Amino acid sequence: MTATSKDRATPYREGIELVLPMAANVKIYAGTMICWNASGYVAPGADTANFKFAGVALEQVDNTGGANGAKIIRVRRSGAFEFAASSISQADEGKMMYLVDDQTFGESNPGQGILCGVLVKYISAIKGWIDIASGIRPTLAAASADALTVSDAGDYFPAATDTVPEQIQALASDLVPITIPHYTGWTKDGTDKQLVGPKIELNYPGRIKRAYANLGTAPGAGKTLLIKFGATTMITIADTATQGEGEALNIAVAADTDLLSAAGGVLLNETAAGTGADLDLVLMVARDDGV
Repeated sequence: MTATSKDRATPYREGIELVLPMAANVKIYAGTMICWNASGYVAPGADTANFKFAGVALEQVDNTGGANGAKIIRVRRSGAFEFAASSISQADEGKMMYLVDDQTFGESNPGQGILCGVLVKYISAIKGWIDIASGIRPTLAAASADALTVSDAGDYFPAATDTVPEQIQALASDLVPITIPHYTGWTKDGTDKQLVGPKIELNYPGRIKRAYANLGTAPGAGKTLLIKFGATTMITIADTATQGEGEALNIAVAADTDLLSAAGGVLLNETAAGTGADLDLVLMVARDDGV
C-alpha cells in the first residue's frame, strides 16, 4: 500500500451505533454492557482478563451454540445510561467507573480495571448514570490517575502494583545506597567531629532511612561511638562491638546538601580515650515523600 496522491471518497459514519460480531456461544440482552474479548468478538460485560468495554447492546441476540461471528448485534457507543452500582457516593461524580458485570459498575477496580464510563449523575450508593463514551475512549483528562493501568512485561513490580501512581510511588521509594569512603581516624573527646571526605550530595530532597557501619577497631570496653547526621543519632556502637545499624530512620536531607562536610552532615562522637577507628559507612537514602 502507498500514500494517496488524490482526493478519496472515504466512507464515514458517526460511530454512535455500530454492528459488531458476537463471540461464540453467548447470549447478550438488550440494555446491557458488553465487551470485546481477546479475539475481538463481543460478549456480555464481565470483569474478565483482556476484555475491553465496547458499549451498550441495543437488542437481544442469542448466539448460544454459534461460532465466533455467527451473529451480529447493534451496539450504542455514546450517551449516558443508568446502571446498578456496586458502591458509589456523591463524591464520585466526574470519576471514571469500572465495569463489574453486564449491568453493574463501581468506583473501585474489581480486578481487571475495565473502564466503562464517567459517573455523571449519582442516584444512590447502588445506582447511577454513566457517560459510556468516556469508557470507550478514556483520556488522561477524563480518567483519574488511579484508573491508568500500565504494562509490566518484565515483572519489575508486584502484580498488585499496576497503576501509574502506584508504580511512580514504588520507584520514588526505592532506597539508594551511598557509600562513605573508608575513614581512618577521629579525635575521641566526647564531642561531635565532622566526618571529612569528598563532596557527596543529592540533587533532590531525600531522607536517610537506614545506616550501616563497620569498624576496623572497636571503641573499647566502656566506650561508645555515636554516628550522627546533624543532631540525630543514626548508629550507636559500644564496647567491643565493631558493627552497628540504624533501620528505622527518617532524617530529612535538603537537595544539594553535602552529606559529609556541610553543617549538620555526618558527625562522629566517641567517648574520650576510645579506640574506635577505620569506619566504613553506608547510608540508604530515598527521595523525600513529603511526609
